[in-house]
Amino acid sequence: MSGLRAVLRIARRDAWRAKGRSALVAAMIALPVLGATGVDVVHRSGHLTAEQRADRLMGRADALVGAYDPGRTIEQAVFPADGVRTLPQRPGAAPSAEQQRATDTEPAALLAELLPPGSTLTPARTGPVAAVRTADGLAPADTFEADLTGGLWRGRIDLVSGRAPAAAHEAAATRAFLDATGLRIGDTVTVRGLESAPFTLTGTVEHPGDLNAAELVARPGELYRQLDEAQVAAGLAPQTPSAEQAAARKAAWLVTLPAGATLDWPQVRELNAYGYTLASRRVAAHPPAEALERQEAVGAQDERERALMTAATTAAMALLEVALLAGPAFAVGARRARRQLALLGAAGGRPGHVRAVVLGGGLVLGALGAALGSLLGTGLVAVLRPWIEERGGSRFGHLALRPAELLAIAAVGVATALLAALLPALRAGRREVLAGLTDRDPQRRTSRRAPLLGLAAVLTGAALALYGAVAGPVAGPPVLAGLSVRTLAVLGGAVLAELGLLLFTPLLLALLGRLARHLPVGPRLALRDAARHRTRTAPAVAAVLAAVAGAVAVGVHSTGAEVQDRAAYRLEQPVGAVRLLLHGDQDAMAQLRTALPQDLPDLGERADLYEAEYVFCEGCKGLVSAVGAPRYGGDATRPAVVGDRAALHNLLALHDPAAEQALLAGKAVVTDPSYLHDGRAVLRMQGVGQQERELRVDAVLVARPAAQRYAPLLISPEAVRGLGLTAEPAGAVWLPSAPVGERAEQRAAATVARLAPHAEFGVEHGFTPKDDTVRLALGGFAALVVLGAAVVSTALAAADARRERALLSAIGARPRTRRTVAGLQAALIALLGALLGTVSGFVPAFALLRSRAAGVLGGPPVSLADAPWATIALLALGLPLLAGVLGALRRDDPAGWRG
Repeated sequence: MSGLRAVLRIARRDAWRAKGRSALVAAMIALPVLGATGVDVVHRSGHLTAEQRADRLMGRADALVGAYDPGRTIEQAVFPADGVRTLPQRPGAAPSAEQQRATDTEPAALLAELLPPGSTLTPARTGPVAAVRTADGLAPADTFEADLTGGLWRGRIDLVSGRAPAAAHEAAATRAFLDATGLRIGDTVTVRGLESAPFTLTGTVEHPGDLNAAELVARPGELYRQLDEAQVAAGLAPQTPSAEQAAARKAAWLVTLPAGATLDWPQVRELNAYGYTLASRRVAAHPPAEALERQEAVGAQDERERALMTAATTAAMALLEVALLAGPAFAVGARRARRQLALLGAAGGRPGHVRAVVLGGGLVLGALGAALGSLLGTGLVAVLRPWIEERGGSRFGHLALRPAELLAIAAVGVATALLAALLPALRAGRREVLAGLTDRDPQRRTSRRAPLLGLAAVLTGAALALYGAVAGPVAGPPVLAGLSVRTLAVLGGAVLAELGLLLFTPLLLALLGRLARHLPVGPRLALRDAARHRTRTAPAVAAVLAAVAGAVAVGVHSTGAEVQDRAAYRLEQPVGAVRLLLHGDQDAMAQLRTALPQDLPDLGERADLYEAEYVFCEGCKGLVSAVGAPRYGGDATRPAVVGDRAALHNLLALHDPAAEQALLAGKAVVTDPSYLHDGRAVLRMQGVGQQERELRVDAVLVARPAAQRYAPLLISPEAVRGLGLTAEPAGAVWLPSAPVGERAEQRAAATVARLAPHAEFGVEHGFTPKDDTVRLALGGFAALVVLGAAVVSTALAAADARRERALLSAIGARPRTRRTVAGLQAALIALLGALLGTVSGFVPAFALLRSRAAGVLGGPPVSLADAPWATIALLALGLPLLAGVLGALRRDDPAGWRG
């Protein structure tokens, strides 16, 4: 014990004596610990407990019942949001007693019979999307009815400012609603169709789980019924609470139980037999084993496995990053202290004592860096919490600080610091005393086997990671530390590939040294010095490699996930297009053609759309559909899109003379190859007695993949009439040259609502990415770590080159030359680390994206083209430039750095 105290005392005094170097070493350890701590706090704070999830789902109620599929038997997870499925029913089988009862009974009455006596049902269904009037026109908004004066809804809908609506025609609104409409508390808001009864805004509310919701919240009985009556007055069907419509609208009720009553898992199963879901606060707090088994049955297992795979791989990369960042710091420290360590050996110290002193320095500085990183990471999240919540779109359950996990992260930081100091300690123990006293550092030849081993490790690691990503749709049993073979394969492959790239570093430095003779004096000295002192340069390159690999992995995975979501988004028309569907208001089309260009001056060319109809008797009409290839046991059909030459431009964004000539010649223009049958398109319609009739028309195929979803076939109105069908005006579509502004869209929506109440107006804005709190935290901390690692590692390498700078000064090198050499050395370290780190970061990111795509039926493939190449180029080129500038601007002291 006395020996340990002596070692720690020497390490502490050495750290205090060399304050500058110690600060850099502690910073290299603190940076990844800071990042890991910040991500852990953000993840745990955003990961809700069962009680918090229940609050956001049902407020202060005891349960939430939803009409999922009345009349069918379903299975659900503990929380229906985690998975619900309708059980298959044999063809021709008679419905069960529960199914028949659910079909014949009004939902509220049925629930009153099934729930414990004395239970109170509070309607909680989400209302329709309504149009509200703003200063510029109309804006869409979600609607909801809730009595916010009590505490029933607290947790699901929170009042953040103002007061709750308490009188007639008062309402509250979310902050997103106020931002979209330009209204404030105290203003009146008018809902389209309810112009005679405007609402006064009394308060601002928010959904803790969805801060971006634009919603108007009225008192019960003041919005839904009035909207139904307005629909009846407009000639639309009322929204009655029948079982079928309740399922279609996902009707829901909060349940408040009488004292002593409970809703356990048997009651959940009973309601599932009627086609209703039940989220019970009691079941969520104490889920039985059968509930957990049901959770796996409805598809939660594979999703959890993918999340665990991502978390485990991220943690493993973070640990490796800590070791690689701390390695060059201790290598520099050991070389700077080689004379002191040699004196220890000359005084009778054994190699073990030398190793202990170096490891003691690792322990002291590791503990300091880990403590500093933990405190800074936690404090940074606490300070940035409102911004993180706003960007992520949801509130934290609470600022979750788990001491065991934070201590584990700090302990891992200390342990990896010790491991990083182990190699320098072993080298210091093997160094001859005379070499240390004379301040010599003998160089070893680079092993010829190392690059071959590195290549084998990279290829094996990449193959292993990709195998784990696509090894099957469902996870296997855990084999080590609760991780399955798939997760271990991705984790091990990512780490192995990164270690393999490290083995290439000495060879690359040696090759760059041979190119030095072709360069001017400054770059030549920089390259040769870096190649000659590979024991100093290689660890610094490894540090930058580790930081860049983490940043690239986060960036590639985040961008790739967004690309996959974007590919899965279903466009209704080209991005930026303005579409008007009349729905029976054909008489207003002439006025709309004149009024809309006034609200939207840059509309451009108008393309009229028509609806093909099959008239088989007087007053009898049937829609005409285009027939595609068989899919899912039947022919794929879509309504035939009818338009002229302008529709090619605006709806398909196609300017092709051949397609225009084909359309004028009476041929159909097909964008989806599955709708082409031996060079012809097939139109199908139903006549008397549901008898089907088919017509064939010549067609041409054009390459428009995006249009396959909303316009697989386009035919001219003249061709439709030539087939004996009718073509009635259905609307128009424009493709403006510039994006439509929000205010202009509101003005146009108001114009359409005034002239054509039944018409549908919309602008296709395309896919809008959603911010993710954990992804945001990973990206932010990865950027912080990569910048810090580049600056600190190059500063450490420059500090270790004191003797070389002094030699340059002694032989008469000008300050400009010395600064050039220092800057180019820093740039070289950052460039090699950035390039190798980019390759290393692709392995885990690509594997995790393949795993994510494999979890989606028919999901979009993963492509290297989806990588954020602009960000990667910034890392690969901007980071070396930044490091070079900082290295050149560093104060040049020929006498050396005394830190």
